[in-house]
Formats: sequence, C-alpha cells, structure tokens
Amino acid sequence: MNFNLKKAALFITFLCVGFSVLGQKSREQLEQEKKANLENIKRAERVLNQTSSKKKASLGKVKALNTQIINQQKQIDLFSEDINLINTEISELELANAELQKKLSALKKEYAEMLYIASKSSGKLNKLSFLFSARSFNDLIMRYKYLEQYTDNRKIQVAQINTVSETLATRQKDLSQKKVQKQSVLTQKKGETNKLSSLKREQSLTVAQLAKQEKQIRKEIQDTKKSIKRLDNLISSIIRKSSNSNVTKNEAVVNTALSASFQNNKKRLPWPVQNGFISDKFGVKNHPLLKNIKIDNNGVDIQTSPNARVSSVFDGIVLDISQIPGLNNVIAIQHGDYYTVYANLKSVSVKLQDKVIAGQLIGIAGQKDGEYEINFQVWQQFTKMNPELWLARK
Repeated sequence: MNFNLKKAALFITFLCVGFSVLGQKSREQLEQEKKANLENIKRAERVLNQTSSKKKASLGKVKALNTQIINQQKQIDLFSEDINLINTEISELELANAELQKKLSALKKEYAEMLYIASKSSGKLNKLSFLFSARSFNDLIMRYKYLEQYTDNRKIQVAQINTVSETLATRQKDLSQKKVQKQSVLTQKKGETNKLSSLKREQSLTVAQLAKQEKQIRKEIQDTKKSIKRLDNLISSIIRKSSNSNVTKNEAVVNTALSASFQNNKKRLPWPVQNGFISDKFGVKNHPLLKNIKIDNNGVDIQTSPNARVSSVFDGIVLDISQIPGLNNVIAIQHGDYYTVYANLKSVSVKLQDKVIAGQLIGIAGQKDGEYEINFQVWQQFTKMNPELWLARK
C-alpha cells in the first residue's frame, strides 16, 4: 500500500521539465529555417517589385520565378515538417496526460485507504490506548514514531495529489494550445501552397511566351558561351601574369597575409550588392527553358535592384578592368592567391592598381536578360570556386 514518494517526485519532475526538452532543438532549428527561408522569399520579392520582371517575359524573369518556386516549395516543406513535429508533440502530451491520470488515480486510491484506516482508529482515546498498550518504554517510543510518520505520510500524499493535479491541468492546457497551433500551421501551409500554384502558373505563361523566341534564345546561349569563354581566358591570363610577375619581399608578405585572411573569411564575406538574390547557381545545370541544353556558370548570377551599387567583398588590388560583349564591364580584384570577379557592370568607379577595402564601391550593376544582374566569381589561382560557400548567409 505504501507509495514510493521518491519515484513519484522523479516522475513529476520529468513531466514538468523533461517534456519541454524533448524536441526542443528540432523546434528551434525548424523555426530558424522557416524564418531564414521567409527572408529569402521577401528579399526576392523586394528586388523583383523594383524591376521589369513583373511586366514582360524574359529569361531573367524565368530564372527569378524558378528561384521563387524553389524557395516557396521549401517553405511548404518546412510547414509539413512543422505539422509532423506538432503531431509528435501532441502524441507526447497525450501520453503524458494518460500517465498523469494513472498516477493521480493511484494516489487518490492510496489516500482513500489511508483515510479508511484512520477512521477506524480515530480519536484521541484510541491513539492513547494504542500508545499505552505498549509492553515497554521502547515499544512506546516506536508506536509514537509510527503515528507521527503515518500523519506525515498523509500530508505528503495530499501534497503529491495537488502537484500531480496541477501538472495535469498544465499539460491539458498545453495540449489544447498545440491543437490550435496545428490548425494555424495548416492554414499557413494552405496559403503558401496557393502562392506556389500562382507562381507556377506565371512560370508556365512566361515559358509559353518565350517558347516563340526559341531561335533567338539559342543564339543568345551561343553568344553567352562565347562571352563566358572570353571571361574565362581573361581571368586565367590575369592570374598567370600575376603569378609570374616579379614582386618585392614586402609585396609577397602582403599577398600571403591577404590569402590567409581571405581563406579565414569563408562563409563570412559580405555580398557584392546590398539587395539581391542568387538567380543562377554555380556549375553545370539544365537550361531554364530549352530541353537537352546544359549551361555552365563559373560563379553565381545575382539579381538586384535597378542601378544597384556593387562593392568589393574584401580588401585587395584592382588587377583588371575590361569590357566583354554580353558581360559589359568586368572588374577583377586580387586578394593574395584569391581573386574575385564582378561582371556585367554598367559603370566602373575604380582604376587599375587601386587598393580597395571590403565594402568599397567599385561600380553599378547593369542589365542582363531583362533584369538588373551581376555575375560574381571567386577563384583560388586557376581553380573556380562556388561563391555561395564564401558569401555570408543573408
């Protein structure tokens, strides 16, 4: 009949404290991902609302819509994860409630038995008779301690019942709130799904309009490939000359320091434009319009606001300023063994051999494929690197 009070206390502590720990990390991670992805969506919307992408069909608009669709689908997936997590939390709460109900029933039953026994031996006379019927003084002391402990146990039992009852009420409130939260997330997911459908309809319409210009688009692809090849050769030539040039001891020390410092800023470099989103990623991929056509990007395309200021992402020296058909003005900046390239600039604000610092204005973004867009590249000697691995997360 004796209830293990220590185990009961540990059980209640687990339900009061342990439950909030369960899934805590997953909940925080999920909320952070949702917040970050929502910022990506809003950033793209801010840029696109300032450009022509809402007005006419263009390859740039298709790229922007593709980016929006990817972000929108990710947001829906995150809402699905949220719903799954809430379902798990609801199941855990229901299990906790059931255990609490079970413990509460056991405590009440045990207390009722205590009261029943106490009623049979109630009254001071019965207690005195119980004490003075002792056979020895030691027996009297033992009987007194028994009565004292029995009274204390009844008080503790009442306290345990109150604690479990309060915890149960809290858990039932948490359960109700979780069910309300689930309904809210389901509503939000439905809204995001409707947005995705709208984006896909706009994408289909834009692709259909551009399909009539396939011949022109194929010509633009070939022209772009030639421009990229020219830029590739230009950067390789610049790096080769820089590597072979005679440098003083002091210059060598500066270059080594710049290289080490640049390397240590991986995933921390500022973006070359203040407002923008990546509309075309690094590497080989399918063309956004034409089937069986692959395109290669030595860097990333960043769509930005009209006449956006373009800045150097790190301290360095302006090594080259050139004009390439299809890519407008191109600036190459050396950072020791590393080089950053800024293509498709409408205008340039620096000169050859200028020493620049991170965040310094070097030019203004130009237009490409109907949108304001720059191409940003990172090289380590002759190795082309994925700029996304270097830029800070917005």
